[in-house]
Amino acid sequence: MTTPSESVALALAGQMLEGFDVADEAAKDFLRSVVASGKGPLDDLKELYRLSLMRGVEEWDMLIEFPPLWADSFGLIQGEMASDPFRLLIAVTFLTQTSGRMAIPVFRCLMERFPTPEAVANADQAEIIALIRPLGLSTVRCAKMQRYAQMWLNQPPTKDRRYGVKNNPRPGDGRHVHAGQEFGPEPEAESRCGGGGELELEIDDAATDAVSEALRTGLGSAWEIGHLTQGPYALDSWRIFCRDVLLGRAEDWKGRGRHAEFQPEWMRVLPQDKELRACLRWMWMREGWEWDPLTGEREPLREEMRRAVDEGRVGYDDQGDLVILDQ
Repeated sequence: MTTPSESVALALAGQMLEGFDVADEAAKDFLRSVVASGKGPLDDLKELYRLSLMRGVEEWDMLIEFPPLWADSFGLIQGEMASDPFRLLIAVTFLTQTSGRMAIPVFRCLMERFPTPEAVANADQAEIIALIRPLGLSTVRCAKMQRYAQMWLNQPPTKDRRYGVKNNPRPGDGRHVHAGQEFGPEPEAESRCGGGGELELEIDDAATDAVSEALRTGLGSAWEIGHLTQGPYALDSWRIFCRDVLLGRAEDWKGRGRHAEFQPEWMRVLPQDKELRACLRWMWMREGWEWDPLTGEREPLREEMRRAVDEGRVGYDDQGDLVILDQ
């Protein structure tokens, strides 16, 4: 028997689901009960994902396959698009509030039809909207993509100019800069992993106040694509997969072509997005570490965890933390 408090929770869950595509009333009742529980048990999430009952609520799309550490890649579309930053930005536009299983086929179709920034910028809006309509928010997504494309043509990202970004990576960050405020290139930094694993910055010796210098130069609060987007997901994706190449630091996002002590950009990103977090957990494990996505702290990789990953015995708990599953 349903208690009054459960009835209220179910009613509120029903309001939350208003406007989302759900197959039928039985499926809707099932989905309401999961939402109302305030949790996402793995089995329920698998069922939701398998049936594609819900579109547009990113928090529920937590079914990321965690590949073995010997795999070639983690499998995110951003990694595939790392050598084409414009396409990466379009891809993350599709992935916002939409599962990858739905978004990526539509993204590939769009890129086949409009393969360049010029093609996207000059495309007929009605044609783009028709292509992406299954994802929802088609008018908004179309406008954003065409704005990206036009700005990319007029003012493509360069290593010599950065733009202020607020509230990234955490709310309140960047409060001393204006959104879009222009800065010159980042103060010269040699990406080295010192004894504590921190980035060592070679800043002008005349600067005695490191904090003032950071504020003056927008260090950590200005990025080369800040004029294109202020969105944390897009910024973090671009920093992880594209920034080192743009700055000429390495030949790819994994640091290819640099010395062994080189610290790629991905090692300094603390993303909010669960898929990016999972990818970086995997990358750190390949380096021999278990990494905390909230603090950036890390501990040596346990042999038990390494074996579980390679044997496919890891999953996610209700908080999104990686756990070893029973054999």
